Amino acid sequence: MNEKILTEQLKQTGNLMDLFNDEAFVREAAAIETECGGAVEAGLGLRSYVAQIEAASPEALKRQRQCVKVLSILLPELRQWLEGWQLGLCFEAVYTEAERLTYERLDDFMLEQQAWISELLIESEKGLPVGQRPIRQEAIAKLSELLTEDGWQALANTAAKDMAEGVLQTVQLNSVPSVAA
Repeated sequence: MNEKILTEQLKQTGNLMDLFNDEAFVREAAAIETECGGAVEAGLGLRSYVAQIEAASPEALKRQRQCVKVLSILLPELRQWLEGWQLGLCFEAVYTEAERLTYERLDDFMLEQQAWISELLIESEKGLPVGQRPIRQEAIAKLSELLTEDGWQALANTAAKDMAEGVLQTVQLNSVPSVAA
């Protein structure tokens, strides 16, 4: 894209999306996209990502889309479940660790729970309100199965460590006055 055009548009309207109302700009953007075979990217950092996508088999891409759909259902359920634990200040650390463990075990979980995952995805496509999704309501039970004994221990260790760090930081910041004898 022409940096000068972008700068001028930003000065004029404050909205770069207004450029798409300009037929000449849209034609130029379409020509650039056609010229590069449709692989338009934002920044040099995406080149390796685009190469991976282009090299992936259709089956691998389908599997990746399925994983994203499953995570888009499970992660909000995981967050809500953990919020109910009333972890206080260590919530984010525990949730982050639980997310990591979920990602780590996702492939095995999807194989072990293939029938349930299929039902979950079919149910989510129906567009029912969350409260009217009986398969989704089983997510917490399934997530608890996903965690191994080591996973549960990792969550407990994360909570304890983060809570201890929080207490120590509070003491350092508020320097508790000593009692004179």
